[in-house]
Amino acid sequence: MRATFVLLAVGVCFALGDSAGHAQATVFVEAKVADSRVLAGHVDIGVVKTPAADITVELRSSDGSTVLASTKTDANGYFHLDPPKSRGPLHLRLSAPGVNPYELRVRIKKNGPAELQIHLSNAA
Repeated sequence: MRATFVLLAVGVCFALGDSAGHAQATVFVEAKVADSRVLAGHVDIGVVKTPAADITVELRSSDGSTVLASTKTDANGYFHLDPPKSRGPLHLRLSAPGVNPYELRVRIKKNGPAELQIHLSNAA
């Protein structure tokens, strides 16, 4: 009986220790539609805004369910995607291990900013 209790206690400790060791990701969804001349920009992360390399950037359908195109940021945190011919806001999702996923809508405008500036946060 005592051996069963000890094994159960050890199992609970392993389960709690394992879940505490993994970062929890919160998906951040930008409420405002961003304007840009192109579907490109720089991504940084953290308080000191370090360039975020190897971030997956996905162009998604208007409902967000289908990935239409995908790329990764380079060593300087830069990405570029060719926009589709469809009009209206485009949906982007940025993600990577250890980073809170970020979703935003982008409207391509001739007089918009030259490119997007996106700030990500580390998963807590």
